[in-house]
Amino acid sequence: MTTKINISKLGNSLTLQIPDEIAETLKLKVDDTVICTLENGKIVLEPVKKSLDYTLDELLAGEIETSEEVFWGKAEGEEVW
Repeated sequence: MTTKINISKLGNSLTLQIPDEIAETLKLKVDDTVICTLENGKIVLEPVKKSLDYTLDELLAGEIETSEEVFWGKAEGEEVW
């Protein structure tokens, strides 16, 4: 798929608009992230895949491990312990 687009200026940066047809094909949405590289004098944009698959170790990375029971205070309301 080849499309001619114009480069615009936004603030101090140059911008380009991704045509709807390309955005839909790549399933790009506002605030998605792409990797921009320069290859042989060409700009290459590659969508960053969003991974929703995490291991338990990845989710718990950086959490504090403790073997002690934590006292959260006396029961309030109608909690059953």
